[in-house]
Amino acid sequence: MNILVINGHPDKESYCQAIFQTIVENIDSKRHELEVINLNEEEFDPVLRYGYRQRMEDNSFILRSQELIQWADHFIFVYPIWWSSMPSLLKGWIDRVFTPGIAYSANNRGSFILNYLGGRQFKKLLKGKTASIYATSMAPTWWYKVFSGPINIPDSYGISVLKNAVLNHCGIKTNRVSILGELGREVNTSSTRQKFLQKVAKEVRVLD
Repeated sequence: MNILVINGHPDKESYCQAIFQTIVENIDSKRHELEVINLNEEEFDPVLRYGYRQRMEDNSFILRSQELIQWADHFIFVYPIWWSSMPSLLKGWIDRVFTPGIAYSANNRGSFILNYLGGRQFKKLLKGKTASIYATSMAPTWWYKVFSGPINIPDSYGISVLKNAVLNHCGIKTNRVSILGELGREVNTSSTRQKFLQKVAKEVRVLD
């Protein structure tokens, strides 16, 4: 299986960086091909300057990222939840990379509603691929387990926007969501964080 791991935390010394490194170090290289995108090491403009009205100047990292999302069978996203959302760096990368013709296509003719109900509005160009999400948050872990599925409220958008609005829209099914909550609070000790890393390592070792 081709696996692409994306770290969306801008800080190289963050706990998300430790999660990212744990994932990379524990994926079975005998069974899987691995590629990584560590956004805090890349230089690119994360702003989609013209929307879709005009194409931005080609950027080798963006073009390579688009090749990788088409190559990958499975995505692993790592990021913190800030203001009920992902960091702007990760959102900007998605804006630049998951573009029409690469990740999806839209029907510009006729009624949006009728097209949508008839399954003719969108084509999911990354259909058949899967994803895992590893996120951190100051809110408790149980909060996201309850409210990031069929029930969505503002504080759960940090998961549901990526899982439902982005990945599902492109045909990618999210198989796992693992969250370490209460990060930055005194109840989240070094032991808690270490146990979570052990859990992450165990989970990625058995990916198939």
